[in-house]
Amino acid sequence: MILFERQIKGIIAICIILAIIPFIIFISGSKLNYKIPELTNQYSEKIAVEVIENGKSRGIYYVAPKTSANQLLESIGIEYLAKKDSSLESGMKIELSSGSENKNVTIAGIESAKRLALGMKLDINRATEEDLILVTGIGVVTAKKIIDMRSKLGKYKYIEQLTEIKGIKEKRLAKLRKYLYVKK
Repeated sequence: MILFERQIKGIIAICIILAIIPFIIFISGSKLNYKIPELTNQYSEKIAVEVIENGKSRGIYYVAPKTSANQLLESIGIEYLAKKDSSLESGMKIELSSGSENKNVTIAGIESAKRLALGMKLDINRATEEDLILVTGIGVVTAKKIIDMRSKLGKYKYIEQLTEIKGIKEKRLAKLRKYLYVKK
């Protein structure tokens, strides 16, 4: 019976320790001064911008709306300055390359796979067949139908036009809305 008593004492000791640990974490957590680094917060009002320097990704940064390309570059310590400074939009990619004498700044869009991984939507008027295949619920056949319909229409004016494609009804469209949009 001594083994049984030791087991009970062990269980009681473990329960006491497990009850004390959250209290210790709570007390010590209030004394930590943890500061979130600049440009790493992802909020709904922030926009995502990727920076690539000489072919290597410097990362994806979340900045406030109306931030300019030069402001972002200065804040991350890059000395390139765009000749024509423009306001950034979510999903943009800033490519920096340096030639022998001059430095080039090119603004483009983030690749579709990265956009989807970041939870950003794809513009169905700009998406390629390969881009559409990356979307959950769209296969090769449906992607081709979407591209064919876009060619026929010139461009989509609103996302509900996808229901004109055979195989896309309201229920499926509701799922696709998470991944696709029509830029106005």
